[in-house]
Amino acid sequence: MRLPIVLVALSITCSGPAFSENKPKRIEEVLVTANKRSQSISSIAGAVSAIDKAMLEETGAADLSEYLTLSAGVNFSSSTPGLSVVTIRGVSSDTFPGQAQTAVGIYYDDIPLTDPAAPMVVPDIDSFDADRVEILRGPQGALYGSASMGGAVNYIPIAPNPEEVDFAAQLIATDRTNSSVSYSRKVMLNVPLISDKLALRAVAHETETQGYIDNIGTGEEQANDVTTRGGRIALSWDINPGMMLKLHGLQQTIAVEDSGYVDERLDDLKKETTQPEPTDTELSVAGIRYEHSLDEHGDVVFVGSYQEKSSFLSVDGATALGIQDTGLGIILEQGGTVEGYSAEVRYISPPDDTFEYLLGLSYANRDEDFYVILDSAELAEISESIVALANQLGITLPSTLTAATTLFRQSVLIDAPEEAAFFEGSWQFVDNLRLVAGGRYYNNRIDSEVVGQGLLFLTDGSTEFYEQRSNSAEGFNPKVSLSWEPTDDILAYSLYSRGYRLGGPNLVPNNAIFNTKSNYEPDEVKNYEVGVKSFWFDDRLSIDIAAFYIDWRDMQLVTADDKGTFKYLDNAGDAEIKGVELSLVLAPLDFLNTRSTITWLDARLAEDYDPQNGRPPAQAGDRLPGSPEWSLSNTINLNWYSHKWQPSLTLVHRYEGESPSNLSFQDIKKGDYHLLDLRASLTFEKFSISFFGKNLEDKRGVTASNNYAGTTGTILSHKYITPPRSYGVQLDYKFAP
Repeated sequence: MRLPIVLVALSITCSGPAFSENKPKRIEEVLVTANKRSQSISSIAGAVSAIDKAMLEETGAADLSEYLTLSAGVNFSSSTPGLSVVTIRGVSSDTFPGQAQTAVGIYYDDIPLTDPAAPMVVPDIDSFDADRVEILRGPQGALYGSASMGGAVNYIPIAPNPEEVDFAAQLIATDRTNSSVSYSRKVMLNVPLISDKLALRAVAHETETQGYIDNIGTGEEQANDVTTRGGRIALSWDINPGMMLKLHGLQQTIAVEDSGYVDERLDDLKKETTQPEPTDTELSVAGIRYEHSLDEHGDVVFVGSYQEKSSFLSVDGATALGIQDTGLGIILEQGGTVEGYSAEVRYISPPDDTFEYLLGLSYANRDEDFYVILDSAELAEISESIVALANQLGITLPSTLTAATTLFRQSVLIDAPEEAAFFEGSWQFVDNLRLVAGGRYYNNRIDSEVVGQGLLFLTDGSTEFYEQRSNSAEGFNPKVSLSWEPTDDILAYSLYSRGYRLGGPNLVPNNAIFNTKSNYEPDEVKNYEVGVKSFWFDDRLSIDIAAFYIDWRDMQLVTADDKGTFKYLDNAGDAEIKGVELSLVLAPLDFLNTRSTITWLDARLAEDYDPQNGRPPAQAGDRLPGSPEWSLSNTINLNWYSHKWQPSLTLVHRYEGESPSNLSFQDIKKGDYHLLDLRASLTFEKFSISFFGKNLEDKRGVTASNNYAGTTGTILSHKYITPPRSYGVQLDYKFAP
């Protein structure tokens, strides 16, 4: 690894304390709710990051790829917007969204947004008007349930303020290499409806990002335009002292005109497909939160939600089906919907220096409909493509193909109820020694119907396929930590925690044509961790370090059938992950602060895995996808907030080391790139202006890769890259009495 330019090393508000807005003289702590109760980060026996509003504005980080990568232990495999992969502590089996439940839970104000199987949408919530983003590193199965094996991310918006009117507006213009000018418009309004009682807060945003990749097959330049629209609204009512009711909602759509990968066989920023490959995703969430203080007897909190998600993806089917060598055009469509609700109620004991505890119940039920379609009705002009594919699969076709002939139409209907009871107790049994123990009893079930139709199901003369399947899991996820505070400024801890992910049905049937597996089983991780959090030099320096070992059992792995044509999920055995995370914050002068993170990972298969389908086996010792040996982030901020115009200058550096993109394609890598961003700002009372540059060295870092094996043994890799160098200007207006 090439160590970065000496940018002072080190840390980020994440994982340690944070700088409060407009008060740079000392490192001040951030309160978080990572353990379902309000605590300072430095008092938690575990690795928690908090990227607060001040830091989001200081760095200009607007989306997941920008703000999550400022935290230790986090890697982001950016592909199609709304369908990317978040990896924490190397718990990843692919860098491209697959059929499995994600390994990192995504939450919006404590509402789980994770799907039971294939991620329909990976929420990428704009940071405008965010209070903070909490990142919990390491398995969170005890308090957060399934899909949090690597960790969890909780996006916390600013709550409505019943005391005063507040308004903010933002306009951003960005010019990027090989692109046109992009625009982003955002606005927030906070209105007290009843003074000190009832308030409404609303946010709306729209970002039009012009493309920078030319599709020479369709003749479209700058083809990968992306339009993101969305909003949030919250109504908060302080009913009585100690009683609060909040109703809130989130809505966001992302439309991609053409998938933004490059073909390395072509010139810079080029791809070639016969048709555009658009993607549309939509997320809608309605939530309710009720908090009731029982005075000296504690608090009761209820969080409920209803959500809908949908996605549509069209891809170059010849490549996806492994017959790109024929040069024929086939369109493959996939997508679906998720509809569901969740409810959680918890009792939080009153704060106590000796003993405090948390009890909770949760229930969720989500219905998912996932489909893949390939119809000859859409292929009437290219019947030779159907013949080529049939020959590849060894299928004898009918003598006549008509426009009504179905080639492939497959769907999986999933019903996934999940119920759990959890608890956590904290006991200071000796001065400066605290034991925290808890766990989660869970009972999950996935009932599914797999429905298929078409010539590709042709076995024993039948073109129909129907099968009912069921997967269930029941168990207990413990969490135990022991912490020691020798002084008010030092906390040392040890931690054991576990996490799990649901099993489920494979989309592709298991028959003579496909040779796959009907179901894949749950997997789980066990985490062993030690760490130290500390403040030094009158709170001018904070140092956090954590070392961990993760034992991953029955890992879910994306593989392919014996012809390399259709992908499915299998359990690949075990993996081991060792790592160290270091975070530092340094404020040596009133006008200077620096933050850095360094992560070292050794994430590898613990045993060989042979899918027995003709693909090369993965070997024990192979590095896990999306888990580079080294990752770093560095931020330097110079600010003169006491000056009339409050000038500030911020430099951000990120580095991601090299890692494989997929276990089946170890030689195709992602990462091994540095990114440099620079931002300068001035404030004139209610107005501010910022000038910025991103990816100043114009790097083409590979952020994700989707790989295919062709009929002649050739490998084609669709590589997603860091957006080219861009420059822009941002105008902000803020009104508050």
